[in-house]
Amino acid sequence: MQAQRSYIAGIVKGIGLLVILIGFMYPVSAAQASWLDRIKDIYELPENVQQIQKDYEATKQQLEDQKDKLSETIQRSKDTEEKLLGQNDALKKENEQLQERLKAMEQVALDKDKRNKKILYMAVTAVLLVVLYFVLGRVFRFIVWRRQKRHMR
Repeated sequence: MQAQRSYIAGIVKGIGLLVILIGFMYPVSAAQASWLDRIKDIYELPENVQQIQKDYEATKQQLEDQKDKLSETIQRSKDTEEKLLGQNDALKKENEQLQERLKAMEQVALDKDKRNKKILYMAVTAVLLVVLYFVLGRVFRFIVWRRQKRHMR
């Protein structure tokens, strides 16, 4: 039995050796990984997982930083918008006040023009009345002079 076992063990070793030799001689295509590479990948998997986890944490941190920056930018934008709206309201009020002042100044100018026209009309009327008075006085004297001249003849 001992001899039989050693014989079977020798045959198994021989077959194993033959499979290994054939495996080394058989050409492997470059695009496929060999079973040895797969085993290496399995043993290196925890290192890859750690690297992937580090990359994930770094990406997560970058996203958090970008989120914080975006929040700050949004807040600054809102603050700027509120500030600009406040300035806009102040400018609207100032514009309304200026419009009212402009209307008041225009009204004062119109009133001044009306007053000046009235004064001018009054002065022209007074001058015309004085001129008319003198002209009528002359005409009246002329008429009286002619009547006296007729009566004297």
